[in-house]
Amino acid sequence: MILWAFLIGMALCGITLSLIAHEDGMDKFGSAVAMFAAWCAFGMLLMGGSWGLGIVVPGLAAAAVLVLRTTRFGAGIAPLAAYKMPLGVAALACSVLVWLGVLNLMEDIPNG
Repeated sequence: MILWAFLIGMALCGITLSLIAHEDGMDKFGSAVAMFAAWCAFGMLLMGGSWGLGIVVPGLAAAAVLVLRTTRFGAGIAPLAAYKMPLGVAALACSVLVWLGVLNLMEDIPNG
């Protein structure tokens, strides 16, 4: 559960932050909420992932998200621009799932 929620959450963070970095629309409230949710999820995923998965996988995923944020996808990802706020909130939900798994590990509860 931790690994899949972590990977999906990091992918959603990368897509959301990439959409915001190359935005030219007028939806400032949606962009602000999406950016806040994506950066909060990024930090929570990084902390929870390093607790539950070690340092290598979260470190590589975080580096990939930061690189993905600076690259330009062009027309391939532009249709998702209207969904940047739900994508950011979904990344935040994935970070909550990662932390539930980490708390299960801390309490020695089976993670399944």
